[in-house]
Amino acid sequence: VTGLDGGADDYITKPFAIEELLARIRVALRKKRAAAPPPTILEAGIIRLDPVRREAWAGEHQLELTKKEFDLLQFLLENKNIVMKREVLLERVWGYDFEGETNVVDVYVRYLRAKIEEPFGIKLIHTVRGVGYVIKDE
Repeated sequence: VTGLDGGADDYITKPFAIEELLARIRVALRKKRAAAPPPTILEAGIIRLDPVRREAWAGEHQLELTKKEFDLLQFLLENKNIVMKREVLLERVWGYDFEGETNVVDVYVRYLRAKIEEPFGIKLIHTVRGVGYVIKDE
């Protein structure tokens, strides 16, 4: 009873038959699959992003984003209200640890602003001077 009160979903006493253990594992896996949460839609203001379908929307308008633009927007939305350093964005979105100076993150933020902020008259991606970028939940 203590184990169940402590958060366990099931238990088995010793000695046990391996068949019973395997059956309990199968049941636990079935429960896990059935309880899987639906895909999450990421949102900030009028922006909606569906990571599973790889679609992004500004209001009723679907955005035409490149793979890297989408990945950058997704990462910023997943970390909404957290200032992301350029180095972290470079590592997490582009997948490598770059030594030295590069402005690739700044360039792609500019691309996103041109496709999202300018046409729709919104401020989505905020610059934190000398640090990086953040999407605020306003």
